[in-house]
Amino acid sequence: MSLILNEHTLGQPIIHSNDRSPANLSDRKSKGTTIRIGDVDLYYEKHGSGDPLICLHNFSSNARSRFYPLLPVLTEHYTCYLVDLPGHGRSNNPSPLWTHEQNSRDIIGLLKELRVPSARFLAASSGGMTMLRVARYAPDLVKAMVIDSATYRVPLEARKFYRSPDLLSPRLIRYYKAANEVLGEDYWRFLAQTFYDFRLPECDINVPLETLKDIKAPTLIISGDRDSFFTVDIAIDMKQTIPTSELLVVPNTKHIVMEFFPEMVAKRAIDFFERHPA
Repeated sequence: MSLILNEHTLGQPIIHSNDRSPANLSDRKSKGTTIRIGDVDLYYEKHGSGDPLICLHNFSSNARSRFYPLLPVLTEHYTCYLVDLPGHGRSNNPSPLWTHEQNSRDIIGLLKELRVPSARFLAASSGGMTMLRVARYAPDLVKAMVIDSATYRVPLEARKFYRSPDLLSPRLIRYYKAANEVLGEDYWRFLAQTFYDFRLPECDINVPLETLKDIKAPTLIISGDRDSFFTVDIAIDMKQTIPTSELLVVPNTKHIVMEFFPEMVAKRAIDFFERHPA
């Protein structure tokens, strides 16, 4: 099933300031824990009650800034595990690299350590790219997943949007500095360089489309039709390849739909999960 929303079904978008520092987050009480998975210390928070829902944020963000706006809806139905990916938020990153491959191994290891045998997943951008691996490597772990603004490739036409750390505006430098809270102020340059390297053909975002045929979990793919990084044709490719999948295209919306319509994405995710019970 594919669905293109119209403006009347969306409601008013959320308008965000450019300052995403922790001081500007919701005052929801933190319930965080740090746990060692391999050589990385992953920070996560639990909110709500019910079956587990694992929430994975996008690159250069963190779990609180990305998912707190969705929690009023999600926590009525699920216990939400908000996970800071390595090198983001309150998670460290001892590795000299940052890859979706390692992230997928870390997430699988985290759920094993937490004794969560299976769960639903809600993921944005790089979190979604991580899930394209998790769902293949550990199919029994993933009951269903919703991926917002994910991709299996970085198109040539999008590479112009990636900027060298030396060419970033002061606003974007502040953005990268706010992404991690434990590795020091200078860590922003590593994050910025990693993002810049996403444009390279050898970046592990790029996987053969046919590998997505191995995903068994029901998958809802969400795409904004104004996404400059990963255009709708990529989402259509994934929908046509992942066996049990649906596509939701949101009009007049840029990269990471939940940034603009958190309540709508939360409700669509819940509806999808309810239609695809374990």
